[in-house]
Amino acid sequence: MTLLTKGMGSVLKGLKTNKKTSGSYLIKDPKPIIKKATDPDVIKLDKQIKIAKNVGIGTAGAIAGAGVYGKAKKAFKKDDEEK
Repeated sequence: MTLLTKGMGSVLKGLKTNKKTSGSYLIKDPKPIIKKATDPDVIKLDKQIKIAKNVGIGTAGAIAGAGVYGKAKKAFKKDDEEK
């Protein structure tokens, strides 16, 4: 019995958010259809935005990796000094 009622809280929460957004407990609005741009300026801008996002993701990964590497290096250095 508990297996049946375990996920009901998240179901009710989802229904309440649907009620707030669309006015109904069930989502009736279809997903919007996104058409590809045909204007060359818009296509160029989309490419630039995509590249900027990838650069940002790579930068964040590099910073996080450097932080982890620095912490590990410091921890191993302390272990070597104790021996």
